[in-house]
Amino acid sequence: MFDHGDMRTLHFDHKYVQSAMSIAEPHKLLLSYTRAMMGFMLFHAAPRHILLVGLGGGSLAKYCYRHFPAARITVLELSAEVIALRDAFMIPADDERLQVIHTDAAAYMQAQQGNIADIIMLDGFSADGPADELSTSSFYADCLRSLTPGGILVSNLWDRPDFLVQAIGQALAASDWRIWWCRTSDSHNCIAFFIKGSVTPLFRSEIRSRAKKLDAQFGLQLLELVPSFQLVRDKPEEEPT
Repeated sequence: MFDHGDMRTLHFDHKYVQSAMSIAEPHKLLLSYTRAMMGFMLFHAAPRHILLVGLGGGSLAKYCYRHFPAARITVLELSAEVIALRDAFMIPADDERLQVIHTDAAAYMQAQQGNIADIIMLDGFSADGPADELSTSSFYADCLRSLTPGGILVSNLWDRPDFLVQAIGQALAASDWRIWWCRTSDSHNCIAFFIKGSVTPLFRSEIRSRAKKLDAQFGLQLLELVPSFQLVRDKPEEEPT
């Protein structure tokens, strides 16, 4: 952990910043990939249960806790050392809405029965990038199985190419779902949105309209992502005439 003026950062090594926080505004999302991950609101605006894999500096947990007062938030974190920095990153204490669990996310998700979450956000990293055990088709299958109908699995794929999304899609071919993905403009991060079940398809114009409304309310800069949005699995996108 390092402080640079108003910014507090979390590092696993000297190469990459894992999390960044404004000390004056601890709930603000400073890193573009975290704002992009909140793009799930383009598809599901009112989740009741959000499950986060990876605590880091708690940016996403704090943001969800602040902006979704009716939602329950569960965070899975493998590292006791990361959890020990909870107060330093101004993450609220556990209460009836927020719970941080020290656990192996792969084992936790495998053990779940039924539909437990509306949104699952995957941001579990090691010093070298996305944790290998959280990048397998079996782990993605466990996550998808645990979503409610219409739920969304949001995955930070870092700088992995889009064929990884397709490979995961092939592994889950028996399920009914679609994938949108986008790339942030100022980082290596590629964000994928796996949408479970038969939901009404969205055209890019609808996504653009929703992004404008969400940006006006939350200032997430989602509109900047719309040109990069790609639909990986669904019928070919055709705008209505």
